[in-house]
Amino acid sequence: MRALHSRRGRNKAGSFLVEGPQAVEAALHSGALVTEVFVLEADVSWSRAAQSVGARVTRVAPEVMEAMAQTEQPQGVLAVCPLLVPASLASLMNRSGPILVLESLADPGNVGTAIRTADAVGAAGVIVTLDSADIHNGKVVRATAGSLFHLPIATGASVEDIATAAHAASRSLAVATGDGDVDLFAAVDSGSVGDSTVWLVGSEAHGVSEQARTCADLTVSIPMTGSAESLNAAVAAAIVLYVARHGERTSPQSK
Repeated sequence: MRALHSRRGRNKAGSFLVEGPQAVEAALHSGALVTEVFVLEADVSWSRAAQSVGARVTRVAPEVMEAMAQTEQPQGVLAVCPLLVPASLASLMNRSGPILVLESLADPGNVGTAIRTADAVGAAGVIVTLDSADIHNGKVVRATAGSLFHLPIATGASVEDIATAAHAASRSLAVATGDGDVDLFAAVDSGSVGDSTVWLVGSEAHGVSEQARTCADLTVSIPMTGSAESLNAAVAAAIVLYVARHGERTSPQSK
């Protein structure tokens, strides 16, 4: 279990660690293959759900749970699942709803939060580029709060491949950046972005790449009237997804 704390260990084992009641419950009910569940000795509540999917249940002492878990104060249940099978770009593009691309997002909390937000807004899926945080990282898994098991996620694609797949599916690629050519509200009002848009959000430190700008059909900025220079990447993703979806639902064409 300790080996699953590292990317190397996860890849070697072909498995990853799911920690906490919400994430474990989502894994058990999603159809994902859960192989093992570890619970505290006094907890009898997980046995039926775990055994119904063929998972082995092991009861452990509190100090063992603490040694196995990644968090300082574990919530009493851990599960082991095989590494998730990434979705294909084509399958994502053919689903309904916007798509979120996370380009070079290194912070696991931001990646997990963005995946959770995309799930909440009803996105078709999320694409995580190769140099972003591993979606099986414990912080990512916990930050998704179970959405990792609800939403199709593609990994490792290049921006060029994403743009090609988007255009083949009659989707546009919009890059969210502070110096975008059009502000978000104007883009929504004009119908330039909507439910079929593929949104790309760049890294926390460097923003979007020149490659992304070149491939984009348009660059969109989020208006800011305060003194802040930029927004957190996960917050930016949430804003563009929700504003664009709201605009789509309230536009004259949708009525």
